[in-house]
Amino acid sequence: MKYFLYLVLLVSVHVFAKPANNSIAFYYSSPMPLAEMTFYSRVVVQPELVTEHELAWFKKRNIAVYAYLSVGESFNKSESSLSLNPNWNSHIADLTSEHWQQHMQNSAALLKARGFTGLFLDTLDSYQLLDAKHSKPEQQAGLVDIIKNLSNTFNKHLILNRGFEVLPKLAGFASDLVAEGLYSHYNPRDNSYKLTTKDDQKWLIAQLNNAQTLGFNVQVIDYAKPNNRLAMAIKIKQAGFTPWVTDGHLQTWGTSSIKPVPRRILIPYNSKVKPLIYTLVHLKLATMIEYLGYIPDYVDMAKRPLPLVDPSLHAGIISWTVSDAFYTPTLTNWLESNLGVVPQLILGELPNASKLLLKLGVESLNTSPKAPYELAHFEPWLKGEATTAPAITKPYFLKLSKNATPLITINSADNLAVVQAAKTKYGAVVVAPWLIDALPMEGSKWVIDPRTLLTKAMGLPPILVPDTTTLSGRRMLTIHIDGDGFTSVAHFAGKPYSAEVIRDEIIEHYKLPLTSSVIQADIEQGGLHSKMSPKLEAIARDIFALPYVEVASHTYSHPYFWTALSGRKKIDVDDTDYGFHLDVPGYNSISLKKEITDSIKYIDEKLTPKNKKTVMMLWSGDATPGPKALELARDAGVLNVNGGNTDVNADNPSLTHVSPIGRPERDLLYQIYAPILNENVYTNLWHGPYYGFRRLTETFEITEKPYRLKPYTIYFHFYSAEVPAGLEALKHNIDYVLARPNTPVHLSDYAKIAKDFYFSALAKNSDDEWLFSSKSIRTLRIPSDFDVPNVTQSTGISGVTQKGDYIHITDDIAQLSFDHTQTNNSPYLASANVAIDTWQVNGPVSFKAWVPATLDLINARSCEFISHMGKRFKGTSRGKITQFKLPEGQFYGYLNCKRGAF
Repeated sequence: MKYFLYLVLLVSVHVFAKPANNSIAFYYSSPMPLAEMTFYSRVVVQPELVTEHELAWFKKRNIAVYAYLSVGESFNKSESSLSLNPNWNSHIADLTSEHWQQHMQNSAALLKARGFTGLFLDTLDSYQLLDAKHSKPEQQAGLVDIIKNLSNTFNKHLILNRGFEVLPKLAGFASDLVAEGLYSHYNPRDNSYKLTTKDDQKWLIAQLNNAQTLGFNVQVIDYAKPNNRLAMAIKIKQAGFTPWVTDGHLQTWGTSSIKPVPRRILIPYNSKVKPLIYTLVHLKLATMIEYLGYIPDYVDMAKRPLPLVDPSLHAGIISWTVSDAFYTPTLTNWLESNLGVVPQLILGELPNASKLLLKLGVESLNTSPKAPYELAHFEPWLKGEATTAPAITKPYFLKLSKNATPLITINSADNLAVVQAAKTKYGAVVVAPWLIDALPMEGSKWVIDPRTLLTKAMGLPPILVPDTTTLSGRRMLTIHIDGDGFTSVAHFAGKPYSAEVIRDEIIEHYKLPLTSSVIQADIEQGGLHSKMSPKLEAIARDIFALPYVEVASHTYSHPYFWTALSGRKKIDVDDTDYGFHLDVPGYNSISLKKEITDSIKYIDEKLTPKNKKTVMMLWSGDATPGPKALELARDAGVLNVNGGNTDVNADNPSLTHVSPIGRPERDLLYQIYAPILNENVYTNLWHGPYYGFRRLTETFEITEKPYRLKPYTIYFHFYSAEVPAGLEALKHNIDYVLARPNTPVHLSDYAKIAKDFYFSALAKNSDDEWLFSSKSIRTLRIPSDFDVPNVTQSTGISGVTQKGDYIHITDDIAQLSFDHTQTNNSPYLASANVAIDTWQVNGPVSFKAWVPATLDLINARSCEFISHMGKRFKGTSRGKITQFKLPEGQFYGYLNCKRGAF
């Protein structure tokens, strides 16, 4: 009975949750702004601009997608065309024509087959432009017939654009009505926006009120520049209608009752010149872009046109190249045309574009200053990790332009000032070699500070940050094992396999959530160790059967060079140490299907218990899979991790050795990088010293301060247990983490969080509250210049850390108030070592505790946790914190707090 009551409360929490807003979003461009669309339950798109992968993504997110369909006219002339619409140069159709009606039905059937939820029916009033020889009543009757047939095809999921004259006959056949131009209208002839007259507003409001009376949900689409959209949306809402305010072509992202917070940084590159994975902007700067909460939006100029820059979506543009040949006329013109639209940052080699550079603060000198050169001025806030200036051999000869601020200046031998970095209101420019200095003995270092480069020089504002390092206020812990060395004989008594040692000494000893993988050809019958296959497979089954272990594949034959398989580089087998993969008998040519799809099938059929399936693909070798490999993993229903280059240590504690979260490929594919690399790179490629992996704790410390950049990640191979020093290093690292606050999670949980960084969104409403949308991310980091939210006034959160640096998110859409006019005195979560599934004060709470749970609450002296079986857990209070200790395992229950006592 108690469990039943818990379920009732749990269901009520979710059933009665309020959506962010009721607006229908409209977007007639591509690619889809998927992250921003998660605030909406319905979106309208041009069907030819949305891909099948985007449609599948919408379906997974329960977002209904409506296809635009022009009912009254077409840009293509046909036998049904009657006249020309001069405003759009389109052909008005005969709505009574059997040919046109069949065309509408055929179009609808195709859209239904593609997976669209419904239709947005436009140009319903075009027949009114016809001359008197065409009967309007007959056209109206034809229009009604068309709409009723479409309603039948899409089960009434229709949105009508106006059509007021026929609305009484369509009640019950469509759910929504949209009307454009209540307070403003767009003129396509001269691309202008004008306000409507009071009489026009009065007439349209009467029509819209009538539509509401007939049972239609009514939305108004109006037009305004981005900075004015929220005010107009509020005006529409005050008139009693749902708002959407955008541009005249609906090709920029609009505003409803919430205004988007732009997070995307457009980064052009050319894959024919250099693949993204090898570009400096991705390898070095993307880490800090993501740390600040922004999304690198890479644009491959070899595969698609440069996009329309939309300040509602895009926060800036960054161009970083080591070759001035990168700058084509198309790219240069695009950059120049977007000066003042969003801030720009030009790094490295410069384009031959005097207008662009002038606006960003520099122009060419007419003379050639003489060497040698010495540093004259380096803006203190821009200084990075390097303690000395880089060698200045071939500097750009630049001077400061009007209204610019110098950031780096050198003096020549003939005493001329030569500018190397500058900023203006349009952005900033920094030339080589003032970005990263690579020294032979010391490694690479940032000459400038990448954080202040983006914030102070470029001008990116602080925002709430979707965080991939922290959960419930504590740094996440992930542990995963690549299958290498599974079959190695360990140097211990009895000569066990390394996999047995890892199973006994690590997996079963610590009982932490862990992801384990195998290489199929290493353990299967007919593989590399065929005679021992029964025993090896039995060990794998033992490991995979453990309740805290999740299952992964480490491929069939362990390909070493995915970059060659993807076509990025040509590698000669004679230049390799071990060939292209493990020397499996009869396997001479790598098959991606066998490596990915079939290896997963083998594990699921031969090694996993009935209640488990493979959930991860852990990339092998250089771990640089191409799009086809990523696609096969996705098609197999698994997440993917590995790769990246985060191996920073105390010898060179530079952010240049910290990788970003992941890397995009085509069709919404992402490779998620391993947060921190494995023991192979800490032990000289496992040549020793074998205790070298103990230095992983240096990486933990460097990626914690001054910026928490990565979760705790202990990533290793089975061969770590070959020798005592390797096993002891592994234990040392685990013990180090367990001695510190952490929240253990499976690697697949991290992968979901990491991938969703690129699909999460921020917005603000008219009350200056922040909104956050994410399916998987449950932490927001608070910038140092932000206040903490008022937990009492916010929704979708369980609390905030005592330091005020992390917000704990509970719902897919959270609303955060920073208004402290009301006292924040309700009980809330400060931190915990569990991932919260459900949280409600004086309501249901659920979580999975892999270790004995500790939950620190504030304002909770009068609270207690009660399990669904009735067991009570009271807390111990010290200062503001009340700590609750609960046993490990799945907790379903309540958080009961005496009202008025907090």
